[in-house]
Amino acid sequence: MGERQPQVIEVVAEAHFEEFLRLGRDTHGGLAVPLPERVVRGWYRGWHAHPHPVTLLLALDGDRAVGRAIVHRDDRLDARLGTRLLVFGALSAPDASVVDALFDAIEERAREAGAHELFGPAQLLPNQSGGVITSGFDQRGFLDAAWNPPWVPEALEARGMRRWNEADTWIVDVVDQDGPTTAELDAAGIRIEEVTRAALGRGMRALLPLLNDSFALLPTFTPYTKAELRAQTQGLWLMHEEGLFLIARDEEERPLAFVLAVVDASRVLQRSGGRMGPRELWSLVRERGALRREAVLVIQGARHDAQGKGIVTLLSRRLHANLAELGCTTLRSTLVGRLNPGSARQFTRFGGRPLHATAYYRKPLPLGA
Repeated sequence: MGERQPQVIEVVAEAHFEEFLRLGRDTHGGLAVPLPERVVRGWYRGWHAHPHPVTLLLALDGDRAVGRAIVHRDDRLDARLGTRLLVFGALSAPDASVVDALFDAIEERAREAGAHELFGPAQLLPNQSGGVITSGFDQRGFLDAAWNPPWVPEALEARGMRRWNEADTWIVDVVDQDGPTTAELDAAGIRIEEVTRAALGRGMRALLPLLNDSFALLPTFTPYTKAELRAQTQGLWLMHEEGLFLIARDEEERPLAFVLAVVDASRVLQRSGGRMGPRELWSLVRERGALRREAVLVIQGARHDAQGKGIVTLLSRRLHANLAELGCTTLRSTLVGRLNPGSARQFTRFGGRPLHATAYYRKPLPLGA
């Protein structure tokens, strides 16, 4: 890095966008998983479900791209947190000096937007993906989970940002065990639907209201629209395995709770830099047996009036039985907030342990500055 501070520009030229993509392909020796390229291209082209524009920023040291970030707004998140935010995400930098240059530009944009706080990192909302890991740096990231070098939390905190809504990702060793019995399901008044690949569309339609109801009380949650859920789960069929998407339905066939897990295709995305083209699709087919050994629990939950009744535990038992039958040995889970101990118990009861500590960051901005 030269002595001068990098210049930060908005990405409008195709050449700069290619540099933005290139910076996101660094896996840090196999620890980080690139964001899907189709998602990043959607931000750049405006082909996304987010209700506000997404701005891509690139830090240049002379002609060389050295750092990147995105910024955007969301009125729903503002309403949820009772403030006006500028959200940042997709942060990549080699050191704190580039972070400083990016945040000088980000804070200037926040003032121009009349924002009262910075919030992030989130891609694009905290209930979609994001966060900074604050421990567990020697453990690799995975699908929909963050990984960053150890100096990043210090660099953000040096900018006056403070941790908020701390959470953990989890890891569980899959043990071959029986799923719930018919008598247990009858006693709970449910049946478990195992969503097949052919029925994924119907499963997604059931999931949308169930997901929004399950997490309505969490501080970071903003309800998904149909378009946002479709975008979030695009390509799910590529990583789908029978028995890993489960919905509990009551005697009237109403969906009450769910778990959604997929095979972990992190290694494929790392090799491709986030692309998922014909070569990567063939890799998913050719390497299916190896990929089945590790899975990711993307999300689980229960409708508000079905919580605390052991239904998610029954689903988790069926999930673990199905994982063992697939030959899976390791299940990782995306972040679970520390204010949500019920979800964490679904891992500890199966011998799980925290993998990465995570946090979002917030920084109040002086009004009128």
